[in-house]
Amino acid sequence: MPNTIDEKISLLTKIILERIEFDFKQKQTRLIDNHKNRIESIISEYEEKKRLTLEQVNKDAQSRKQRIILKTNTDKRLAILKKRKELMEKVTEEIKERVSTFLTTEKYKDFLSRAITKVLSRFSPDQFVYLKFSNSDLENNSTMILQAINALRDKSTYQIDREDSLIGGVFVKSEDGRLEADFTINTILEENHKKIGEILFSWLDKEN
Repeated sequence: MPNTIDEKISLLTKIILERIEFDFKQKQTRLIDNHKNRIESIISEYEEKKRLTLEQVNKDAQSRKQRIILKTNTDKRLAILKKRKELMEKVTEEIKERVSTFLTTEKYKDFLSRAITKVLSRFSPDQFVYLKFSNSDLENNSTMILQAINALRDKSTYQIDREDSLIGGVFVKSEDGRLEADFTINTILEENHKKIGEILFSWLDKEN
C-alpha cells in the first residue's frame, strides 16, 4: 500500500489515465465500427442505385429499340402499300387504255352485238324495256345496235337512251324497273378489279 501522498496521487493518476485510455479505445472502436458500417451502407446504397440506374437504362434502351422496330415495320408496311397502290393504278390505267383501244375494233362491235342479244334474252319480246348505251356507241355503232335490237323485238317495245358515264356495253331495264340486265364495260371492269388486285399482289408476294 502506498504510504505517501505522492504515491497515492501517482496511483490515482495512473488509474484515471488507464480509465481514460480504456474509454478512449472503446469510443475509438465504436467510431471505427460506425464509420465502417457507414462506408458499407454508402457503398451498398451506391451499388443499389447503380443497379437500378442500369436497369432503367436497359429498360429505356429496350423501349426505344421496340419503338424504332415498330416505326420501321410501320414505315415498311406503308411503303409497300403505297407501292402496291401505285402499281395497281398503273395496271388499271393500262387496262383502261387497252379497253379504249378495244372499243374501236371490230371485235368490240361483235362483243356489243352479242351483249345486246344476251341481255334482251332475259326479257319477254313484248315487255317494254329501256336500253342504255355510251355516247361513243350511239355515235359510232348506232346502225349495228338498231339491227341487233330489231332482230329480237318490235320497235314499239324499247327505247334507247344515252348514259354519259358508260364506257361501253349495254344496260337494260324493264319499264316498271323490277328487272335489270347489266352487260356494260364499267361493271365488267368493276367486278374484275378485285381479281386483278389479287393476281397482282400474289405475283408481287412471289417476286418478294
